[in-house]
Amino acid sequence: RFVMIDEAFGRGSEESTRFALELFKKLNMQLLVVTPLQKIHIIEPYVANVGFLDCPDGSESRIRNLTIEEYRSEKEVAPS
Repeated sequence: RFVMIDEAFGRGSEESTRFALELFKKLNMQLLVVTPLQKIHIIEPYVANVGFLDCPDGSESRIRNLTIEEYRSEKEVAPS
């Protein structure tokens, strides 16, 4: 029961996103969610790990795999 969602929540409301995530949780599905950072605060309570991709110099992309706790810790100390 694996579901991959690529920006499926990008245009939906926060309420519809939470509804869908609760439904997937009740169905005991494993999710891979690809989303822009502006939606991460909604998805965050439903995930255990984050794969963070960026391209700081514009030429090479990189990925970092973090537990949700590591992500939250880094988010707290990052400048706004």
